[in-house]
Amino acid sequence: MIRFQRTARISRGKLLEAFQWAKEVSEYLGNKYPQILTIGAYQEIFGDVSAIHWFADYKDLATLESGTTQLQSDEGYWARIGKANEAGLFIEGSIHDTLVQSL
Repeated sequence: MIRFQRTARISRGKLLEAFQWAKEVSEYLGNKYPQILTIGAYQEIFGDVSAIHWFADYKDLATLESGTTQLQSDEGYWARIGKANEAGLFIEGSIHDTLVQSL
């Protein structure tokens, strides 16, 4: 299994709005892309409470690559990204992606 993780830090004063947006975009992706085995947005309980983490699980690298290719031309996804950017939900430069494989 392949797990994609994205972490982003929320801009000051945008916590609730960012949480709602994170849930919305996760639901959109989960419904539109059945090749994603699981996807969800998470908040740190302690530590950096202004960070949101997304986890998406895929069967293998080929499935991830296929999904990524589809996502690049998905107007609904990019409209949601544009909404987050316009609202200034996340701190610029704070997004970090990680890709791991199960042992």
